[in-house]
Amino acid sequence: MRCERSRFDRLPTIDGIQVGRPRLRLKNPVLSTGGEVIDNSLYAFFSVAVDTDFDVNQVLFQNSIGQSYTPVGGTAFALTLLHTNMEGTGGQLPNGYKLDVQAIRLVVDQAIQYKDLDNLLFNTFGQFNIGQKYYWEGSLSEIPGNTGATLSQSPSTTNGPANVSGMPGNLKGVYSLSAGLEASIAYGQNFNFLINPTLGESGPWTTQTDGATPPGVGFRAWVHLDGIWYRPTQ
Repeated sequence: MRCERSRFDRLPTIDGIQVGRPRLRLKNPVLSTGGEVIDNSLYAFFSVAVDTDFDVNQVLFQNSIGQSYTPVGGTAFALTLLHTNMEGTGGQLPNGYKLDVQAIRLVVDQAIQYKDLDNLLFNTFGQFNIGQKYYWEGSLSEIPGNTGATLSQSPSTTNGPANVSGMPGNLKGVYSLSAGLEASIAYGQNFNFLINPTLGESGPWTTQTDGATPPGVGFRAWVHLDGIWYRPTQ
């Protein structure tokens, strides 16, 4: 009589205590060799010169350290760590990196003229995109850096107003994404932050001249994506 072997005969025998425990462990595709976790932000820079029509969209996080950036109405220069901490080719995180974005904030150089600040916050649209989807959009006034726009002196004086951008937010002064709904950027995903100055009631706006009161100087600004970084051990 011929006896057929069971197809399960080749499987290893395990003890009862091992039943239900994982037997196959796959490597983490993001941090395959292990890594570290830090609380930090990814930031990018944009700028508009004095007495300049701000009529061109700015797409942030596309340029990395050392690459050339041209301010609207300004002269091209090489980005440094002061302007951005993007590495690699831009538009994507370096190999092995991942960022869970928990909050977004806008930081503006306090030398900005108060009318330019008002236009930047309330007549400029922002949108945070990962792949083909947006994860935040609205007026830039919604993503404060610290306590919102403030004036240290009357706008009629020759001194410019000190400010921190945006409307007052939470205790950290940032726009926080809902708990548990963080936007994750994985290696290989395209992402950007769009700045669109053309959607106001009067369309694009123009920065104040140096003959205004107080004088216009243009502006410099940064968008920060605050969150949890996962990166390879250096």
